[in-house]
Amino acid sequence: MKCPKCQFDNREGVKFCEKCGTSIELVCAKCGAKIPLDRQFCGECGHDLSRPEEAAPIDYNQPQSYTPKFLAEKILTTRSSIEGERKLVTVLFADVANYMSMSENLDPEEVHQIMDGCFKILMGEIHKYEGTINQFTGDGVMALFGAPVAHEDHAQRACHAALSIQKAVGEYEQKIKKDHGLDFKMRVGLNSGPVIVGAIGDDLRMDYTAVGDTTNLASRMEGMAGSGAVMVSTDTYKMARDFFVFESVGKVPIKGKEKPQEAYELIKASEVETRIEAAAARGLTKFVGRGQEMQVLKAAFEKAKSGSGQVVGIVGEAGVGKSRILLEVRNMLSGDENTYLEGRCLHYGGVMAYLPMLDILRLYFEIKEGEQELEIKKNMKEKILQLHEKLQNALSPFQDLLSLKIEDEAYLKLEPQQKRERTFEALRDLFVRASQHKPLVLAVEDLHWIDKTTEEFLDYLIGSLANARILLILLYRPEYNHLWGSKSYYTKIGVDQLSTPTSVELVQSILEGGDVVPELRELILNRTGGNPLFMEEFTHSLLENGTIQMKDDQYVLSRKTSEIDVPDTIQGIIAARIDRLEENLKRTMQVASVIGRDFAFRILQTITGMKEELKSHLINLQGLEFIYEKRLFPELEYIFKHILTQEVAYNSLLAKRRKEIHENIGKAIETIYAERLE
Repeated sequence: MKCPKCQFDNREGVKFCEKCGTSIELVCAKCGAKIPLDRQFCGECGHDLSRPEEAAPIDYNQPQSYTPKFLAEKILTTRSSIEGERKLVTVLFADVANYMSMSENLDPEEVHQIMDGCFKILMGEIHKYEGTINQFTGDGVMALFGAPVAHEDHAQRACHAALSIQKAVGEYEQKIKKDHGLDFKMRVGLNSGPVIVGAIGDDLRMDYTAVGDTTNLASRMEGMAGSGAVMVSTDTYKMARDFFVFESVGKVPIKGKEKPQEAYELIKASEVETRIEAAAARGLTKFVGRGQEMQVLKAAFEKAKSGSGQVVGIVGEAGVGKSRILLEVRNMLSGDENTYLEGRCLHYGGVMAYLPMLDILRLYFEIKEGEQELEIKKNMKEKILQLHEKLQNALSPFQDLLSLKIEDEAYLKLEPQQKRERTFEALRDLFVRASQHKPLVLAVEDLHWIDKTTEEFLDYLIGSLANARILLILLYRPEYNHLWGSKSYYTKIGVDQLSTPTSVELVQSILEGGDVVPELRELILNRTGGNPLFMEEFTHSLLENGTIQMKDDQYVLSRKTSEIDVPDTIQGIIAARIDRLEENLKRTMQVASVIGRDFAFRILQTITGMKEELKSHLINLQGLEFIYEKRLFPELEYIFKHILTQEVAYNSLLAKRRKEIHENIGKAIETIYAERLE
């Protein structure tokens, strides 16, 4: 049984991941919700989980026949905003390594039966990470990650899916060997690159056109992979190397390529799960420009410590440094005099109830990897009773959350809503009582991906914090909305881009050992807009491809600035955020990007034909911090917060569409500024 979080292959029947401690859950066949193993009905749709499902036969030529409901809904609700656009994706090819031999030695009906089981494995693992299968090839599949559902971590998802496929096929091989006496292994190949998304039909079929060798190279990687192996291209490796273990196979000849290409074998997932962990593994850059934010957090902690509970929201766009601030807080508050507990919401964890709370409970009860259930329950009880004997009532809800066996018959007979209330109370009582022992800091990262149940619990908990020695730190992006902003004990820390002097300091710390020439410094500052992550990724990308070189103890540019592209890692983050916008906001921003980083309201209004609704769209884009007002007089002008955002929005449009908008801009300028034209 595979863990939904770390993909560890557990023994059958376990309720608790033996590697990371995550609860192993069922998936409702009707709505796709994640459900603990001992449930009889789905809490989301009421479906009877004990009733055997009459599975409709799968038609591999019809995507709606094999795409799960939750994924189909995402595709259909977002399709209009990505049709006719360039997207950066990761392509996965998988095929059976010894298919010809198997076909020669078995009856066609047996081959069909074996491949049917194989396809079910492939579909399950690919869909788990929100990849979409674009083609069944007879002995395998071709799938895309990053389109039609946009993901900033498409390369990581594809790597996770590839490893999961190989694990699952390894188990399936035992059955094939027992039944037919044959080896059954798969080869998987991955490559990342651009595609042009065409029409997406009601049947979920997506037309696309590969740009360059995006799909061909993925197919070549698959062809080169050994039996049971995963081979990836350089582009995929660069995007995923911080999160997985790879082995270089050196430069290999590729059909259709003049020069040999670097290729890598994907071995396993690394211990690194987040960008801040990846940065720490590489060596953290200097922590600069956040003194004021740290002072606010320190003051909030002092208030909480004195018995006046505090909630602090750390708000900022991706890459601006929210997680780094939290890391520094954790270091600042480390020690036996405080308790620090942290949970994280996952991009693909929105239907996993209580996900960050499970992280927090595992930390608090010090649940170790592979620990036996009896030992876990014993330790939980001891720790609960050390706090207060009345907290013993919290044991059953905690056992329920962690998918441990519950012996309390009265609790088992409760209705779902009553269990929910007991769970909320148990979590609140644990945190409040623990804070009476010593100050408690609770941190939850990435609230913009939070599950509904945890969100409702946080609302409930925040209402009980006023007189508790608890500091609750919540990290989220500007697009996330919540209800606790009016609380007197809530403080919002807006984390913006670094100032120019601080940015210069950060660039110099990244490029140690030499002076940075002004031309290079200005390029990095202008393109990254003070975003620490963008600065690091952009600079490391330029170093890696040889654009930055050291000459006479100075870092200099070896290419023209006009030839430098946005690194794929940054492009993925920005593009995924743009794709999550409402369609009218996204279209407005794309048209504005063609005008330039600065754009006049009158020109945008003329070429879009919109009136009052345009002002509303621009106000929303300002609120989400994609754009700012540049000036009101002599006429209203806006500016993109980051030139990289403008470039990604511009490059997402097809050349034909950009040409049309450019022509309309020219006509608008001639009309609006006729008196200024010679």
